[in-house]
Amino acid sequence: MGFVPPTWFEGTIYYALWIGIPLLIALISFLIGAFSDRDKYDLSTKQKVLFSTAIIFFIVTLCSAFFVADIGWHYQVETQSVQEKVITVEDWQPTFGHYWGDVKGADDLMLKTTDGELFINKENFLFQKFNTRDILDQLKPNGTYKIKYYGWREGYNNGCPNILSVEEVIDETNSPAQHDISNYMNKRSIIYEDDGYR
Repeated sequence: MGFVPPTWFEGTIYYALWIGIPLLIALISFLIGAFSDRDKYDLSTKQKVLFSTAIIFFIVTLCSAFFVADIGWHYQVETQSVQEKVITVEDWQPTFGHYWGDVKGADDLMLKTTDGELFINKENFLFQKFNTRDILDQLKPNGTYKIKYYGWREGYNNGCPNILSVEEVIDETNSPAQHDISNYMNKRSIIYEDDGYR
């Protein structure tokens, strides 16, 4: 059975469990510290300490919950989504929110296939992927490759699968002999109007 991506609702429930419950505990602690045995006009030293502790606990819980949720999401969902696929590269283009003039590195570009699919090329600590430039060099326009990737197309937040590695070169007959990466790095701003980017 293949990987079935979680729905928006399932993702919301997941993060609600990982983040919402710890934050609820922190909020209860915050309220107990703020209002337990509260004097009408002044806070005692004990209440000030409880109040401060609750604030610190709230902040620490918020930060740690996001970290734990991301780790959990990675092992329970992202690692399950790793797949291989044969693609033919149409070209590289700026990622969502970028234009040709502000492309500064490999992770500012995403790959478009001849089938109209989009793949990003971002580094990922948990997958131990730190070779975005190498992958950009390997995947040449008009070439056909077998790639390994994780993730899925998420239309509601512009999410795209992330390429992990190039597993095999299938056909580079029509691809350029030298893939000139400098063409993508701050050198194509002159074609804003031609490409429809303004």
